[in-house]
This record gives sequence, C-alpha cells and structure tokens, in this order.
Amino acid sequence: MTKHSSRYLLVAGAEGEVGRRVVELLSRHDALRVTATARNPADIVDLAARGVRIRAADPDDAASLDAAFPGAQRLLLVSTAADGLWGRHRQLEALVAAASRAGVQSVVYIAQVDMFATSPTLLERNCSVVETACNSHGLSSSILRMAWPIEQLFPRIALALKYGKWLSTALQGRLPYVSVEDVASTVAAVLMREEMLPHHLNITGSRALTPEMLIDCINVVFGAQVELVPANDEVLALHLQASGFSKSATMEALAMDALSKLEVAQYPNDATRQMTGKSPLGIETVLAKHRLDLLLSRVTPKV
Repeated sequence: MTKHSSRYLLVAGAEGEVGRRVVELLSRHDALRVTATARNPADIVDLAARGVRIRAADPDDAASLDAAFPGAQRLLLVSTAADGLWGRHRQLEALVAAASRAGVQSVVYIAQVDMFATSPTLLERNCSVVETACNSHGLSSSILRMAWPIEQLFPRIALALKYGKWLSTALQGRLPYVSVEDVASTVAAVLMREEMLPHHLNITGSRALTPEMLIDCINVVFGAQVELVPANDEVLALHLQASGFSKSATMEALAMDALSKLEVAQYPNDATRQMTGKSPLGIETVLAKHRLDLLLSRVTPKV
C-alpha cells in the first residue's frame, strides 16, 4: 500500500473490532497522522500508545464533531458501532455536514447489515443518505459494504462444539463470511490510495457458505462431529437464550440466518485482492488461528 501524507479521522467505530483494527493498521505508517474518535474516548484510550490522537465525537453533539474533525482530509465512518446508533439518517447527515465544515475532502463509509439494521433495503437507504449528503456538500464519497465477519460466528461455534449441534433456520442460505482482518486491511488500503477512491465496494470472503459447508469446516478444523439441526426462529432463539446468549447476541444470530436467505448476500467478490494484493482468508484459516481459544470457551461460550 502506498503511503499518504493525509491525516485520517476514524469516527463511530474506533471502539468496535473493525474500527480499532483499521486504526491499528494505519498507525503503523509514519507518514500518516491518525485520529480516532468514540462517544466515550476512554474506550479507545489504549490506541494513544500507538501515536493515535484520541477525540470524543458524538453525532448528536455538533460541537464535539467540530472540535474533533478539523485537519482530516479523509473521514472514515463505521456503521458498526457497539450501540447501533450511528446509522440513523440525521446522524449520518450531521457527520457529513461536520466533515464539510472541517474541510474534509472525502468520506469513506463502511456499512454492514447487522442486528440493528437487518434489512438490506435499510442498509441501502443509509448508504444513499451518506452519498446524497456528500454530494450536497461537495465531498467525494466511497461506500464500502462489508459481509458478515467470521468472528461473529465464534459464540455459536463454541456452543456447537459443546452440544454437537448447530441449529439453523436457513438450511439453504449462504453467506460470504469475511474475516475482520480482511475487512480492516481492505478499508485501510482504500483510505491510503493516492488515486481516486472506489465509489462502491463490497468486501466479502472468497466463497459463500451454506450451514452444511460451514459445519464441514468446523468439523475438519476441530475434529468434531457437529450435526446440522433444522429449526424455526422461536426454537433457535430459545436454544441460544437457554445457553446463556444475551438478547442482542440472539438477535444477531437470527439476523444472520435471515440475511443468508437473501440472494443479495450470496455473492462473493475479489475486493480484498484488488485493494491489498492478497487473497481473503478462508474460514478454515481463521478457525485454525483461533482454535485453542474456541476450544477453551466450550464450557462457557463467550456471548
């Protein structure tokens, strides 16, 4: 990736796994000046040790945005903040407006269908809001849509290893799961491009997996004999909640199955290779990397 002299501002997601990893990758480049923001700066204060500037930024507080944004040439908006509140249209518009006031030249927006926005239609509306706001303020925009991260499967994988069963409401569904590492490296590469940014980009894994294909991967990596069990939403929710999953983790699992049934979610692409020159990690590789952690979490799945 080419070094760039710009300073980058990471907003609404530096406290999340994807946002944090992007900041860490950018901080490795001496030519970059990186600023990371969060509603609560204490959540990301450890990033300061990497030379990253930490600022508070709340889309409902214009003053905080005006204090945090100046100096940035490219602004990254991550829609996967932990509280799910960064995707409201008025907040997205406020963030773009603040970027314009601060002299930002381009906005990169990374969006994911998740438990807070399970509808691809809603996701597309959010993307459209960002594009329209950028156009109205004379800013260039780059919309990055990320597939479901493999790592978000870990609690269910730990549970499946414990009970030997994987309950699914979408036996024929497919998802092109992508690793957080591939998402972060692709986003960082986009931010560091000297040339024009891609207008739209879908960040996915190299293949779309059905539940059966996923279980085959799990059984191979762990030497397990997990079985696929058909279920409806109610049965799956009861199973997860009885196993100690939180309400939000249960909602996430249901959203994942629902999304896998939609044709829009089934097609992988080559964006990671195009942006980074490297092939995306396969799910087997990611599982093998975290094999010990997942085995140790079999008694009490992390939820």
